[in-house]
Amino acid sequence: MVNNWQNGAESFIDAVSSGSAAPGGGAVAAISAASGCALTMMAISVTMKMKSTDVQSKKELNEALDEFILLRDSLKECAEKDADAYEDYIMAKKLPSGSREREEYVKNALAQCAKVPLETALKAVKTLQMTEEISPKIALVIKSDIECAKIMLRAAIACGVENIKANLPYIKETEFKEELERSIKYLGSFYEGVS
Repeated sequence: MVNNWQNGAESFIDAVSSGSAAPGGGAVAAISAASGCALTMMAISVTMKMKSTDVQSKKELNEALDEFILLRDSLKECAEKDADAYEDYIMAKKLPSGSREREEYVKNALAQCAKVPLETALKAVKTLQMTEEISPKIALVIKSDIECAKIMLRAAIACGVENIKANLPYIKETEFKEELERSIKYLGSFYEGVS
């Protein structure tokens, strides 16, 4: 029997492997981060149900869960935004060559192609930091899932950085380019040993 979640996972994997450039690495990074966040949420929920979990820990875990829900939903949106950004870039490239309108559209689309993976990576960092913070409160029986969540989040950050790097040579605005370069340096420490 195929569950609903399997249909969704299969659809996404088929779309990524279809030969179309979107969804691509940026969307996969966002889904990886959302999956890591979801694993953390599952570990929190399981821990909260256990009789051995003290009342104060349950309260703290429940409060954290509310934040994780927002992060998960935001990361899922990043997957869609990433695919949209690439589609906008392709549409911009189809405008008449040499026109001012085309230049402006291409510039804006390229900026989005770098901004979305940056947003994904930064949200993955926040999720990773929160996951590490609540990790000691998670029941030992579910610890492996928390460790998997951390790996998924680090991989998502690394993948987001690779997508920023891919777009960097095409960004002409000096200030924005420097901001992206600073972000790449900042993000690097969060995924050492993953890539």
